[in-house]
Amino acid sequence: MIKIWLKTFYNIILKEMFVYKKTFKSKAIDLLIIVLSNMIVFNYIMPYFGVKPNYGAFILIGLIPAVNFFDIIPKTTDLVMDITGSKKISYILTLPLPSFLSIAAIPVSWAISGCMYTILVLPLGKLILWNKFSLEHFSFFKFILAFLIINIMFGFFALWLAALIKSMKYVSWVWARIVNPLFMLGGYFYSWKAIFSMSHIAGYMNLINPVMFATEALRSSVFESKNFVPYWISILAMLLFTIMFAFLGIKKLKKRLDCV
Repeated sequence: MIKIWLKTFYNIILKEMFVYKKTFKSKAIDLLIIVLSNMIVFNYIMPYFGVKPNYGAFILIGLIPAVNFFDIIPKTTDLVMDITGSKKISYILTLPLPSFLSIAAIPVSWAISGCMYTILVLPLGKLILWNKFSLEHFSFFKFILAFLIINIMFGFFALWLAALIKSMKYVSWVWARIVNPLFMLGGYFYSWKAIFSMSHIAGYMNLINPVMFATEALRSSVFESKNFVPYWISILAMLLFTIMFAFLGIKKLKKRLDCV
């Protein structure tokens, strides 16, 4: 039975990968433009306005979860359209697999496609910045572990959002009220210790933001870790967020689709 479940789970993910493969070339070009434009602004222009010379490298690592975040979140729209329209998801629920695993396969496939896409940010950024981006403190193991957890966490976060959205007319408020604040206050432009030194209250409030732990974990694996939230605390926090989003998202979606 378990073997059948694993094979079915794998096939659901494989189907999504075939769809993603068709757009990979175009998305890779998009990614190059995103990385290049960010590095031009934050590494070559912003230092003239007083920011530190290494700010470009700082932004580069923050760009990894940011790109992944904005790549996965739009998939909620597709899922909401399907749930409120053609309901192709109903086919997945008829497969020889428990309903919670059938639903879980969706965000896992999003996470895998996100990995294939955003892993390119680091090498592209290194090529652009070259000797302005030091890998002296880089830990491959810590980076890959954080990278994988981030993708899975955002995948289940997107599933949870899709489960909350009742119809397409509510999609805009998700971006305005949830996605944008999480990104802007998620450490893309600053580290947690920087905001904590400015205001302890603001620092503690930032710890309820999963995006903050994503950026801190990656930067801690690439730069000198003492300047960021301790790596393993960020990892633990992201795992807890992942479990919470998975539980709430799957439970809500099962109820919405009337499946057991």
